[in-house]
Amino acid sequence: MHYDFSQTVSKPQYNPLDPDVDYSEQIKDMTKSQRDSLRSKTLDVTQRQNLNFMNVRKDKMGAKGKPQLWDVENFDLSYAYSEISRHNIDIESDKKKTYRGGLGYNFTVNPKNVRPFQKLIKSKSLQLVSDINFYYLPRLLSFRTDMVREYERRLIRNKSNALIILDPSYTKKWDWTRVYDLKYDLTQSLKFDYTANVNSYIHEPPGGFDKGNDNYQAYKDTVMSSILGMGSLSRFNQNMNVNYMVPFNKIKALNWMTASVKYGVMYRWEASPRSLQPKFGNSIENSNNIQVNGGIRMATLYSKVGFLKKATAALQAQGQTAKAGPGMPPKGKGAEAKDPKGGKEPEKEADLTAAADTTDKKPKKDYLKLIGTQLLGVMMSLKDANITYNETNGILLPGFTPEVGVIGNEWKSNAPGIGFILGSQKDIRSLAASSGWLSADTLLNSPYIVKASSSLTFRANLEPFRNLKIEVNADRSSSNTHQEYFKANSSGEFTSTSPQDRGTFSMSYLMWPTAFKKDNDEDVSPVFEKMLEYRQTIAGRLAAGNPNSIGYDSLGYPSGYGPTQPEVLMSSFLAAYSGRDPNKMNLSIFPKVPLPNWRITYNAVQGVKFLRNYFQSFNISHAYRSNYSVGGYLSDIKYRETDGFASALDVAKNFIPANHMDVISITEQFGPFLGVEATMKNSLMARVEFKKTRNLSLSFANNQLTEMRSNEFSTGVGYRFKNVKFTVKSLGTGKKTPLKSDLNVKADISIRDNKTILRRIEQRDNQISTGTRQISINTSADYMVGPKLNIRVFYEQTISKPHVFQQIPTSTTNAGVSLRFTLAQ
Repeated sequence: MHYDFSQTVSKPQYNPLDPDVDYSEQIKDMTKSQRDSLRSKTLDVTQRQNLNFMNVRKDKMGAKGKPQLWDVENFDLSYAYSEISRHNIDIESDKKKTYRGGLGYNFTVNPKNVRPFQKLIKSKSLQLVSDINFYYLPRLLSFRTDMVREYERRLIRNKSNALIILDPSYTKKWDWTRVYDLKYDLTQSLKFDYTANVNSYIHEPPGGFDKGNDNYQAYKDTVMSSILGMGSLSRFNQNMNVNYMVPFNKIKALNWMTASVKYGVMYRWEASPRSLQPKFGNSIENSNNIQVNGGIRMATLYSKVGFLKKATAALQAQGQTAKAGPGMPPKGKGAEAKDPKGGKEPEKEADLTAAADTTDKKPKKDYLKLIGTQLLGVMMSLKDANITYNETNGILLPGFTPEVGVIGNEWKSNAPGIGFILGSQKDIRSLAASSGWLSADTLLNSPYIVKASSSLTFRANLEPFRNLKIEVNADRSSSNTHQEYFKANSSGEFTSTSPQDRGTFSMSYLMWPTAFKKDNDEDVSPVFEKMLEYRQTIAGRLAAGNPNSIGYDSLGYPSGYGPTQPEVLMSSFLAAYSGRDPNKMNLSIFPKVPLPNWRITYNAVQGVKFLRNYFQSFNISHAYRSNYSVGGYLSDIKYRETDGFASALDVAKNFIPANHMDVISITEQFGPFLGVEATMKNSLMARVEFKKTRNLSLSFANNQLTEMRSNEFSTGVGYRFKNVKFTVKSLGTGKKTPLKSDLNVKADISIRDNKTILRRIEQRDNQISTGTRQISINTSADYMVGPKLNIRVFYEQTISKPHVFQQIPTSTTNAGVSLRFTLAQ
């Protein structure tokens, strides 16, 4: 329990009714009743009080007895009361009361798992049957209901002497929320959960009420009727999910695979404003979500095949031998035995003869077997792979008039139906219109919306040789929203108007074949020239698939597919920069299969025996990432079809495509193309790295290709001089203090070339818009004077030379000494 009370009083210095007169001077000549009257009007008084009982419940004592559905310990109560009253020169009275009350029920249990066949079936080959199981009870069953009621009465003060009737104003709000939650593990692999949230409000008559007033009984009857009717519903939202783990681990032949499936549905009913409900009805929305996760562990699969298992063991043995390295002491019987005094134990002549024979005869290597084992290792380079697919679909239907029943369905008319509530994407508009579920008001102007999105991600790890690791990944994502207006006309007939689609698209791509194509001295790109050349081939292929294209224009392009037609430009762009044959490539703007990207790392110290003599670590890396994206597309309202093919022409006599796009983009990044990091045994560190990026954006608004390129080469060395001694002489006393610490020296150099080129398609013009060639030099030396003081000497210089003549070359130099003192313990 908690209770608090507070009061704030503000006394004015000047009379608020006569601001030019001091308050204390004015009340000197007043009678007591006059002073009290003025005081009650001019003082600003605020009173607050709060009373709270939060989460009142009975705890279960001891551990006796199993939890039961009817246990009083499952319930909890909460209650809170708040009151704020205020009066001042402007407000005669203002009292706001807030009531909060809640009742909760929570039943949580760890139910027993029942396995009816476990004792009957002992065979491991029938484990899938013997492990059949189920649970009697749900894992969680909870319910909570909360009410929040606010009631405020405010009366403005009449500060004049005139007879003015001022009525109080009332602000009322009474919200009621209910939450339902169920979690039921049907089996260990199959799990179900359900959540519902209901928001409603209690209807109150206008005006105030008081127990002594004549309207109190009518007010009470209205409120009780609303409460018994579960309030006026404003929103109903429910979610259901089913998760299933595919029992591959129960099947010996398939236990190298894993898979899980999730199906989730959402249903929402939302009320329109109370005054508009009879005209426009409400809105309903559903969605379904499908998630599939799959994985394979190839090492488990290889262990099931005899000769592959032996090859794996042989490769592991070779790796362990390589790790042992030179200079390791011999183990086992070949080691020399020593006596306790440290000398060699005398050997028998027979033993010496046997040792000599063993030394003379070297084991023969089976090179054919070694080659075969290595080939099998390459074939078994795939170690594991994972794939994730996610798909979401949804429908929003406005103008829905039926109310909400159990699990959201109005059972009397079966509206909107179990299928819609469980996420079905079947179009129910015709059924809803014929059944009278939709508002027939012609002023309804909310669109019918269908949403769809999907994403696919693939990852795989390969190791073709020991210490050489390759990570391959691919991804694809898309989203689409279709909307149209479905409403009744003046005759009461429902029709659809103004259909429109919009969406986005992205997928991993591959531009490797053209990554290293260079421009000539005039910035003319051979890839861009190929793109212009491919237009005629692509136009011919598009025209061959459209019977509405008849004849050729003056440039030799098929009718409707000129050199600037968006579909022609797009496919030519993708073909040229991906290095594919324009006669064979897929002309779809939304390809189905994403292309792979990768990252390669090689631990050379473990892989090359020679390097282990000189290096602590020697790592080589390479990574490639590319992405194709359509930032946004919108269905073109000018698009028309004849016999199922595009037929409408724009001002340039080109066919108008179904979807209007402003820009499509391709990005490419080598991060890095080649990177080498090495640390020698003498603590010398070295790094060499070459990075390359390319961003291409094709704009259909001005038929222009923007190409941004960046090449960066960087290298660096570092060395730690251990236990470097210095002597510091005090300026005041002349005392010399010896210092001993490590000195870290680093030097880095990078050369970066950035360039942005605008390539105008119609003018066949190439122009550099911006770009610089930049050289950066960074050197530093760090020395720890003490545990908290660091001295750093540094020199940094950056030199920039622009590619555009209008820009000025710059050079920035930064050098000095920095002292860093650490205050933290």
